[in-house]
Amino acid sequence: TLNTLYQDIVERTLPKRLARLEKYKKLSVGSLQTAAVITSVETGEVLALAGGRDKASNDFNRALDAVRPIGSLVKPAVYLTAIMKPEKYNSLTLLEDKPISLKQNDGSYWQPKNYDEVTHGNIALHTALAKSYNLATVHLGMHLGLNEVVKTLHSLGLKTDIPEYPSLLLGALDLSPFQVTQMYQTLASGGFLVPLRTIKEVLDKKGKPIQRYGLELEQTLESRSVFIIRYLLTEVASSGTARSIAARLPAFLPLAGKTGTTNGLRDSWFVGFGD
Repeated sequence: TLNTLYQDIVERTLPKRLARLEKYKKLSVGSLQTAAVITSVETGEVLALAGGRDKASNDFNRALDAVRPIGSLVKPAVYLTAIMKPEKYNSLTLLEDKPISLKQNDGSYWQPKNYDEVTHGNIALHTALAKSYNLATVHLGMHLGLNEVVKTLHSLGLKTDIPEYPSLLLGALDLSPFQVTQMYQTLASGGFLVPLRTIKEVLDKKGKPIQRYGLELEQTLESRSVFIIRYLLTEVASSGTARSIAARLPAFLPLAGKTGTTNGLRDSWFVGFGD
């Protein structure tokens, strides 16, 4: 399924971009690493994949094997869980963005904060997602129930065990870039789970098919709710935490996306898709 044009663009772009970031942040050359996965929204075919900044080094493929905390990339699953309950939630529902303290099993208390360490009172659901407010997300997730959020994550295509801790709501979940791509592939496909694939068919030496791998899909989420979340994620890319990308794309090309960071900016994520 590899698209050599896309693969070439990825392999040329990543090292240049990382070098600029290292220079901007005054980091030593080669100190940053990356991974990227590009797929077809319609078919789930992997069009390009980079396991690191240096294509000559293939001992560790970060796209497949680097399992890292996903941070705020988990939040669309929380908000989708809410939108699937239209009798209680819609994009204008007011959420509480205020301090919260939750007792943990060891007796200590978990007291999350917003990235800017500011609280915002009552805010609309769509704003909380666009701005990626932690406190509003935790309040919402606790009202919904962690088990409900976990069910949504599994419906998005995650096959891994997911611990039901409150910190899950802010991305205390370790996934590879490939797994994250599968999760967002289901959103991009309108609620249809399309397993990612890299092989269409196997041919013999005469070019005749030995085995074909057809398109598989299963509707695991209600399309109406997914459509709403897809629309809200365009707000992330136009005026929310990923708004810098809007300046790099034509106005007629709407992009849905989500950013994610982990403590100390050790990991920085972006997932996006368009029609």
